Amino acid sequence: MSLTLKIDARPPRSKLVIEKSSFDDEKSRHRKNVEQHHFNHMVELFIPGCAELPPSIQAEFDRSDDYYLIEDVPLTELINKDFIENFIKKGSLYMLSHNTHIDKHNAYAVLPTGQLILSVHKDTYEELGLVGQPSQFNRKVKRKFVVEVDLTQDIFVPGKKNYERVKQGLQRTELKANFLLSWKPEGNRQLAGSILSHFQSSYKCERHRQVQQTTRHTELLLPVVNSTELEESEEGQWCTAREWYEWLGAVCCGISCNEAPEHYISRYCCPDPNEVTAASVRHSMTGFIAPGKVWTLQEAVRASPYLSLFYFTNRLYMRESKSPPPWAALTVHGFVDSPVSWARREHGFHHGGENLYTFLIFRDSTYWLFQAVGTNDICP
Repeated sequence: MSLTLKIDARPPRSKLVIEKSSFDDEKSRHRKNVEQHHFNHMVELFIPGCAELPPSIQAEFDRSDDYYLIEDVPLTELINKDFIENFIKKGSLYMLSHNTHIDKHNAYAVLPTGQLILSVHKDTYEELGLVGQPSQFNRKVKRKFVVEVDLTQDIFVPGKKNYERVKQGLQRTELKANFLLSWKPEGNRQLAGSILSHFQSSYKCERHRQVQQTTRHTELLLPVVNSTELEESEEGQWCTAREWYEWLGAVCCGISCNEAPEHYISRYCCPDPNEVTAASVRHSMTGFIAPGKVWTLQEAVRASPYLSLFYFTNRLYMRESKSPPPWAALTVHGFVDSPVSWARREHGFHHGGENLYTFLIFRDSTYWLFQAVGTNDICP
């Protein structure tokens, strides 16, 4: 059973959807949420009560997961038959146009499900000659259009009408872009380098690794929360889910929450009730991060015997520690200019390009899921 709250905040208008569920629930959507959020640029883990990141979790952060930046790639390259057969159909391919702003540029993406997404201006759309839909963010004026091409269809092959129409449209417009790319081949991981070889002969390619950073906090005030309740109690025994989320955002932005409020100064403070933790650690990874990496990090957090976040894992740390961590928070930030947020749902920039989610993971196998998106975005 899960409970969903929808909260609108103005200005600027954005949406925060909060769900409460359990990893043990067969209907839990936690894996779907991770897998369908295709394009991520930062993962941040916050653990109160720990001075250092547990070794098993640090090892997962350190595990190699390179990505590539490929420059000036014509979109006709993405419908090449060999490219589709060798990479799109034989693994999970993530491609996102780099340094394109969806509110003023054409933007493109290739999803691991095999869809090519084109978010283009009206002039480009008319020149392409392909069937698409007006962007949901400006349907009245129709300045932007979204075209989807399923590259995995059996009929999408050279010589067929659909393929030739797409090919002619891309050749006519001569669309090209710099792309961030990550590819996870099926089976043998040694094949991962072959996609780089495919592009190196014709385009400038750079290999990149995610950048990590650790921040430590001492004597930090933590809001008291109840894993079974999203709203506050009548007696004020715990904070609401939204209060906790605002506090986490302040901490991650480096805002001090330990100072008391003053009548004449606008100052953020930790909500009541709260408690002091001697040490906390916040560790982040930035770059081009595929959902598979997020999933393995989440699993490492859940399975860590040191943290013992769940009752079905090793309980040694809980027995030996008088105050094990009460929870862990894993936050994943999507690219603000990605054409999609979750799955194939269109993403809009508007004022801030909100496109992130947070798992607040409790020791009893329950979790809270926070999804923050822009004005017209649709959460899964």
